[in-house]
Amino acid sequence: MSLTELRFVKAHADRPDLIGVLSLNRPDAANALNAEMLQALASQLQAATANEHCRALVLRGHGKHFSAGADLDWMRAAAELDVAGNLRDAKILTKVFEALANLQVPTLALVHGSAFGGAVGLAACCDIVIASATARFCLSEVKLGLMPAVIMPYLARKMLPGQLRRHALNAKVFSGAEAYDFGLVQRVTAEGDVGGEVALREELNALLQGSPTAQKAIKALHERIVADSFKQAAYTAEGIATLRVSASGQAGLKAFFAQQATPWAMTLNPNWRLDVP
Repeated sequence: MSLTELRFVKAHADRPDLIGVLSLNRPDAANALNAEMLQALASQLQAATANEHCRALVLRGHGKHFSAGADLDWMRAAAELDVAGNLRDAKILTKVFEALANLQVPTLALVHGSAFGGAVGLAACCDIVIASATARFCLSEVKLGLMPAVIMPYLARKMLPGQLRRHALNAKVFSGAEAYDFGLVQRVTAEGDVGGEVALREELNALLQGSPTAQKAIKALHERIVADSFKQAAYTAEGIATLRVSASGQAGLKAFFAQQATPWAMTLNPNWRLDVP
């Protein structure tokens, strides 16, 4: 059995557009992360990047939980490593988180059950996190004498600073509803939306109205602004000027003034499902 799975699901029967669905697939182990699983995730994120028809990527976990965090056997083995060995392990984590955070298409995490430790980092790397109100999040590292180090940059970009420090220091479990208040989660599923597919469909349909070229530029600009401490700079004006004369900008403006649909705008098939090819 593959520890992870990447599938491309057609968004509409009449269009080549695809939605990537990347699944953590160790349900019997609560999708706990180990080195083999992380290496597979890195390869599959490369495949998603290479697919020119991929409009968005959904990250989810099979079974009862999104992910319980680090695998116990992997942690046990890491405890026997020296600093250099642990550094190699940490670099595997960094590779995956950077690949997910820097993916050019919009990314969505669908969180249910538990998301502990590194799994919280995976969610934080995504643009949009959809979680059930009863999902359980925890930055549990401090109880083991460790810290959420590699995932901290991604958490810090999303969570309220005071809440991030609080939960990194005390390792308290917090709910999906609390995670929404903290900024980690962008949408909490409504009662009766089992699995979050109703919320996911709505979010995907909204994203599919946007220009893929513009979405790529928006993500890159946001990262640059964050790295530049939110200061205004020449590249913001250059960015909008470049897009206005691009094929994307010209097509969008032409459609707007003609009151026509843009060439990229679409909605999912009415019967669209995550697991239907």
